[in-house]
Amino acid sequence: MSGPEKRIRIWIDRTPPSEVAIPPDVELVDGPEHADGVVVAADRPWDDEVCRRLPNLKVVARSGIGYDNVDVAACAAHGVAACNTPDAPTVSTAEHALALMLAVAKRLKSSEARLTAGTVSGPGRLTGPGALELDGRILGLVGCGRIGSLLGRYVEALGMTVLVYDPYLEAAPVGELVGLDQLWAEAHLVSLHAPATPETRHIVNTDSLAAMRPGVIIINCARGALVDQEALLAALDSGHVAGAGLDVTEPEPLPPDHPLLCRDNVVVTPHVASTTTVGIVRLIGQALEQALIWLRGGNPEHLLDPAAAHPSVDRRVNP
Repeated sequence: MSGPEKRIRIWIDRTPPSEVAIPPDVELVDGPEHADGVVVAADRPWDDEVCRRLPNLKVVARSGIGYDNVDVAACAAHGVAACNTPDAPTVSTAEHALALMLAVAKRLKSSEARLTAGTVSGPGRLTGPGALELDGRILGLVGCGRIGSLLGRYVEALGMTVLVYDPYLEAAPVGELVGLDQLWAEAHLVSLHAPATPETRHIVNTDSLAAMRPGVIIINCARGALVDQEALLAALDSGHVAGAGLDVTEPEPLPPDHPLLCRDNVVVTPHVASTTTVGIVRLIGQALEQALIWLRGGNPEHLLDPAAAHPSVDRRVNP
């Protein structure tokens, strides 16, 4: 007679929506201490120290595309696989970047502020610079993977031209592939879609901002580390930068009195671009699927370190 079937213990760092199907052999646990696998967001580190404290852990599944909070090498050293879900946040994040572009370009925040303050004397009365019409303008994409290329297609439908800088591409999936200097010089709006690496840290800085067109708009839905916020504030103060839309910042969240939050020409959201109702289902559902493939002996499509799939790695649950 066979013994009781072993259940796979999974910890998800936020309550999954009811639309996420939990297989019958999976037990959701209240914490990572006894979990075989975890589904995690970007707000906590998964490194050597954490792996040492979690001897049962076999896989970390990042519910998103960026995994700078997951030390892949440290996980592998402890026999813990790491994977991500690069397809899950694409639509929601591209739409959010477009929403930030439109909100800043159309000066929605300042228009609402004038209404709230009671300073609107009649239709179309301007108290400052007018809104920007996007038709015929140039969008510069720094990074053009899944999210950037989808945003590029969105803005082409608005009549915009797209320039792309991405050192990992030989041809642009949308628009024209150019050098970074040309992108800085020609783009009316710059949208960041690159990972956070030592090479991309503060890629938007005093020098790069000075090289941009007067009146440029900066959009960042990637990682806060890509923008030197002090340099951005100085450029906003001087008027060289017309506005910014930021879903990611350094730190996260910004303190309530941070100067970026006090400006009518800056829209800041708290790293929520991917968390639409449908987006959350995709993020958690796809991360759970990746983790279960690993724990059942398969190789997930988005395994971050293929060497982790060596036959010697112990994937047994509840040993």
